[in-house]
Amino acid sequence: MNIDKHMLQGFAAVGALGVCVVLLALLALVIFISLPGGIDATEAFITWVSVGIVILLMVAGHLVYARTLFLASRGRRFGL
Repeated sequence: MNIDKHMLQGFAAVGALGVCVVLLALLALVIFISLPGGIDATEAFITWVSVGIVILLMVAGHLVYARTLFLASRGRRFGL
């Protein structure tokens, strides 16, 4: 079975977008679990910010990676 390199790059880009969806769902789960009621409002806010920054930076990195892979799958050159 001969699979084209561009097709694999497209699949990898879709996978990177899938990771973004899972990370955002994980952030939503953390926010839901730490809603005020189980912990106080200050600790909930600290949890949201500390986990949110890390997850949003990971999502941003995966979006850049997905964009690069989509461009590569269409045959466009990028980088240096």
